[in-house]
Amino acid sequence: MPSTSLSCWELSVEYRLTAELAPPSGTGELDELQRHGATALLSEWLERVATVEGPDGVEITPYDHEITVHGTGATVRLLVDAPALSFAENGAVALLHEILERTGALAEWTVGKCEVTVTDEELAEAVAGEERSFGASREGPSGMPEEEIAAQRRRLLRRGTRLRAFDAGAFGHVSGDEGAVERGRTPSATDVALAAGALVEGAAVLTEELFVDITYLEEDAGEAPEGTEATADDCESMLVLHDLPDRYRHHYDAWFAKRFLIASANVFTRLTASRWIPPTCTAEALALRLLVENAKTALIDLAGMEEETVLDMFAAFTESAFEDLDHERLYSTSLDLPEPDGSDLDLEAGAPALRSWFRPDREEIVPFHPYLDDDPAES
Repeated sequence: MPSTSLSCWELSVEYRLTAELAPPSGTGELDELQRHGATALLSEWLERVATVEGPDGVEITPYDHEITVHGTGATVRLLVDAPALSFAENGAVALLHEILERTGALAEWTVGKCEVTVTDEELAEAVAGEERSFGASREGPSGMPEEEIAAQRRRLLRRGTRLRAFDAGAFGHVSGDEGAVERGRTPSATDVALAAGALVEGAAVLTEELFVDITYLEEDAGEAPEGTEATADDCESMLVLHDLPDRYRHHYDAWFAKRFLIASANVFTRLTASRWIPPTCTAEALALRLLVENAKTALIDLAGMEEETVLDMFAAFTESAFEDLDHERLYSTSLDLPEPDGSDLDLEAGAPALRSWFRPDREEIVPFHPYLDDDPAES
C-alpha cells in the first residue's frame, strides 16, 4: 500500500514494490539447499543497503524487505522512500542488479518484473488532490470546521505510513480500477491511507488511555472494601475498560488492566510489522476490536469521511485481520456465558472464562509475555 507523508508541505512517498528474480535460462528447479543459499545471499546484501542512486541520479531509501525463494526464482518485496513512482521502480531495479552482481553466486540471475501497485495519479489524489476531496465532506458529525478536518486528514496520512502489515486490498481497494472508485464500489487510495492512519493513531491513543485507567484503578484501590480490588464497575471515568464486555466489568481491576495493556501492545505492534499475525488470544482480539471501532469514529467525526465508506473499508479489514469473530459473543446479553470465577477454563457455553482471555492459542508463533500468566503469585 502506498503511503504519503506531509511535512512542511514537502511530499515523501513510501512505495511497496514487488520484483521477480530468475536464474539463467535452462536452470532446473532450485532444490532446498539452493533456495536457502539464495535467500541468505539476498537478505545479507539487502540489509547492508542504506541509500541507492538510481539511473535517474535520484537517491531512494530501502528500509524493509521480504524475500521468498521458490523453485523457479525469487520474489523480493521492498519498502522504499522515493520522490516519485518511476524513481522508485528504476532505483529498485538498479539496486537488485547491483546486489545480484555482488553476490557472485547469483551474478547471472536477471531482474524481471519490478513494479508497485499504485499510479502517480492515485498518489496525487492522496496528497495534491486531498484538498479537493474535502468538498464531499465539509464537516464531520461533530461540526468541526473544514480547516480542522483538513489538518486531521494530513495528520492521519502522515501516521498511516507506519502501517505495514496490510496492503490496500485489505481495506477493499482495487488497484487500477478508477471506474470502481468513481462509482463508490471501492475505496480510493486516499481513503485507505486515512484508514491506515486512524489505526496507527488510535493504537497510540488507546495505549495512553489504558495507562490512565490503570492509574484511576490504583488510586481507588484504597477505598475498596478490605480483601477486594477496585474495578471498572466502581470507577465512572474509565476510558477503555468500559468499552469491554459489560458483564465482566466487575472483574476489570488494575491487574487485569495491566495485562490487557500488554496484550493490546502485542497486537498493535504487529500492525507495523511486514507480516501480519492475527490475534492469538481473546484479549488481543478485543483490543483490536476496540481499535477498529475507535478508528471508525475518528474517520467519520474528525476526518469528515462518509460513514458508508468507512464501514465498508473496515468490514473488509475485519475479514483480513481476524481469523474468527468468537470474541463478539462476549458482548452478547442473550447468551448464558460462563462467569469468570477463578483460573479454571470454562467452555460450557462455548466462550472462555475471563482468565483465559490472555492465554495464546498458538504460543509457538508469537512469544508469550510472562506477565500474562494466570496468576503472578503462582508463577
